[in-house]
Amino acid sequence: MALSIKNLSINIGDREIIRDQDVGIGDGAKVGLIGRNGVGKTTLLKAILKQIDYHGKIDFNGKAAYFSQHVDLDKTKTVRETISEGATIHHQNEFEKRLKEIEVLLAQPAIYEDHAKLTKLTEEYTHLQTDLTKHQNLRPTNKIKSILSILNVKEEWLDQNVGLISTGQRAIIALAQILSSDADLLLLDEPTNHLDFARLAILENYLKNFRGTVIMVTHDRYFLDGVCDTILKIEKGKWIKYNGNYTSYVRMREDRFKAEQTAYQLEKKYIANEKDKIARIGKGKAKVKQGKYREKLLARREVMEKPDLDKSRFSTVLEAKKIHVYNVLELTDLSVGYDTPLISEINLKVGVGERIILTGENGIGKSTLLKTIEGRVKKLHGEIDFDKQAKLGYIDQELKDLTSHNTLYEEIYEMTKDHAKTRQQLSIGGFVDDAEVNKEVSKLSLGEKSRLNLIKVLIEKPNILLLDEPTNHLDLDACEIIEKAFLNYKGAILAVSHDKYFIDKIADKIINVENGKVEHFQRKK
Repeated sequence: MALSIKNLSINIGDREIIRDQDVGIGDGAKVGLIGRNGVGKTTLLKAILKQIDYHGKIDFNGKAAYFSQHVDLDKTKTVRETISEGATIHHQNEFEKRLKEIEVLLAQPAIYEDHAKLTKLTEEYTHLQTDLTKHQNLRPTNKIKSILSILNVKEEWLDQNVGLISTGQRAIIALAQILSSDADLLLLDEPTNHLDFARLAILENYLKNFRGTVIMVTHDRYFLDGVCDTILKIEKGKWIKYNGNYTSYVRMREDRFKAEQTAYQLEKKYIANEKDKIARIGKGKAKVKQGKYREKLLARREVMEKPDLDKSRFSTVLEAKKIHVYNVLELTDLSVGYDTPLISEINLKVGVGERIILTGENGIGKSTLLKTIEGRVKKLHGEIDFDKQAKLGYIDQELKDLTSHNTLYEEIYEMTKDHAKTRQQLSIGGFVDDAEVNKEVSKLSLGEKSRLNLIKVLIEKPNILLLDEPTNHLDLDACEIIEKAFLNYKGAILAVSHDKYFIDKIADKIINVENGKVEHFQRKK
């Protein structure tokens, strides 16, 4: 057994995330970890890595490596330095961090009163020291070169500073670090975010053939189908294990829901019949006694919870300010980039109601194009013409338009200046409880931040949306919800996406960016 979890419970503050759960994951298993935003998917990965406190027992054989959806690389270092260092000391920082934590605990006199805990900490400390020594003795190997080749990390990237490459390129570098390690348990948190189609295919093939065990959180439905042989669904502090890929999970989940619905209806019918019988019992002494006895039996009966599919509470309708023209945006001989052009001679008309998707290799300039249209990056050449009735909405893949120290309420109230409207908008995003509404933005998961960011954009009722990877970080249900909303949206959409499922669902025109030029592909309906 690669991973064994027994009696696991995790609390974050007063909130119970996981409650007394068991699971066993075999060697070589490929597990998709799914569930609504905020249910504890990332938290579970961190618990396996012993980065957070938990109750229960987590055991696994071998070494683990973690890919975080927060791609946090030193932007002052070159790509070459980053990969080399990351591959050799990937685990070291985490080991050292935990060693210091244990040293602090062992310095507390009270710990010596709890013999079991003292023994556990001492044993963990010894094991960590051994593992750390092994990792400190590692040197870069040919595996690094092999991974770089597999991921098609180009030679010209290597001597660039990390801060000067695109978000997608940084994600590739972070993946190269993980895959170059000697880990036999890969914990991957949204590894498909930002990756282009070619690298998605490469990663899918690599993971399918990886001899070790993989546990990954991802919203990419095609990727879940292509890689996973097990789905672990977290809902309401518990998890349910399904054998098979995502498509199999959807079918089994529906079958399970139907069975639970049938059982629930039968239970309701039984209780109603029993109550009716009790009500019709006569008033004689013996009858009254009989009635009270049956009431006690009914009261002791465990009440079956009404079944639901644990869908995201996020729901939205995209409203667009009316516009009485055909084209809302026109690009003429546009060149975008920084010192030198990334994409040149862009000629494009975006009509009201059109849904255009930009695709292409990581680092080729797609996000830069959206930023240039929005005004965050200065154009190098050409014209950007919005119709005078145009109202622009922009969603940045890095979520930089949120204020970390604000509460959710403050973030939206600054725009609405109205209490009722603020609560209404937050409820659309699935933020209903006072505890949620008054939470700091910095405390949200990336999926929750994505929903909040979308709310902010939609308040203004834009009639043209610029979307940079709009499904990144969202849970599967939320992806389906916004896909439906975009299909019913009356305005124009120009989006960058590598989510094949999303593209298949909403695109009516695809534009591929290649070799600094745009190629138009009219989508067949």
